Amino acid sequence: MVLLGSLAVTGIGQTLLYALLPLASRRLGLSTGHSSQVFALSALLWSLSSPFWGRVADRTSGVKILMFGMLGQGLSNLAVGLTILGALRGMVPHLAVYPALLVLRGINGVLGSAVLPSAQGLALRTAPGKPRIAVVGSVATAWTVGTMTGPGFAAALAPLGLAAPLLVAAGLAAAASAVLALRTGGGAPVAATSFRSPHALRMIRRRIWGYMLMQLAVGTASAIVSQSTGFFVQDRLGLSAHQAVTVTGIALSVLAGCNIGGQIFAIRLRPSATALIAGGALAVTLAGLAAVLVQSQAVLVPALGVVGAGFGAVTLGLSTAASLLTRSSQQGAVAGTLASAGSLGAIVSALAVMPFYENYTSLPYLTAAGLCACVGAGSLLAPRQK
Repeated sequence: MVLLGSLAVTGIGQTLLYALLPLASRRLGLSTGHSSQVFALSALLWSLSSPFWGRVADRTSGVKILMFGMLGQGLSNLAVGLTILGALRGMVPHLAVYPALLVLRGINGVLGSAVLPSAQGLALRTAPGKPRIAVVGSVATAWTVGTMTGPGFAAALAPLGLAAPLLVAAGLAAAASAVLALRTGGGAPVAATSFRSPHALRMIRRRIWGYMLMQLAVGTASAIVSQSTGFFVQDRLGLSAHQAVTVTGIALSVLAGCNIGGQIFAIRLRPSATALIAGGALAVTLAGLAAVLVQSQAVLVPALGVVGAGFGAVTLGLSTAASLLTRSSQQGAVAGTLASAGSLGAIVSALAVMPFYENYTSLPYLTAAGLCACVGAGSLLAPRQK
């Protein structure tokens, strides 16, 4: 429970900036491209760092790596919050905000990426007798509780100031890390692992390459929805800036609740990984098209709920399928590799989709729907456990 709670807290700190940065960027004179580039650099560093932290967690105490990642993310959020606060009060020049955000959010990419792979490997080592889908699903659900609650958390605290959610999230990360240290003593028994060479990592990648490719597509679609919804609400629903933050928070919170509900439902029913991937991808495709065709708050919020349930099913299916193809001693590496592929999606979104948003505001959702349609088809061809 401490592990899952720590994951949820860290997930909140990971995504709350998605709801804050669109409004902050408009106030500070940053373009949509600048906002996307901040997320893209962090995602690139996350993608490069996740496999490394997964390998380290497989060979050392996963608790120590988890705590290190949580504290690193808290430091990043604290610095970003103070930078935004200083800029809004005229203490930081607006021209310095963009490079500062690149560097400070980049810290989260390097250090925060240690959290998920270390947590999944630790969870599987401490519950070796439980079905893989239940353990992986619990970790995924806890992380989703945090990441999908982040925008709503930001919306709830935004009336106190745009920096307030970031500062509070930094404090929660430090508190959760302290509780984790007290409960575990900062370490945990680590089973011997056969994963010690670059050759082993290449073998893992060859075995799960199909799921890595699908994770890249799903990560791109998820990043598109997260990064574009705040702008979409402002530009297509005719709301004021503060109303847009509130509606964005509500919409993404509904998405979060359905995402979590979909994963919990799947854990209880334990369908095949292929069924989860295909069914979830179909749900995202249809709901994404509905959000574009009928542009109203009454349709957008339920549509994002369906999208959330679809993303929950797809990500759980991908994680479970890849986990079942590898040994328990390699779970940190597997989780890190999938996280790396998923993080690249934010870069693809920022560089290949979001720059065209200003000219065609429906493009992001249409792209997300198309990518998930491809994932649904690809799930029928991907390798699976015999």
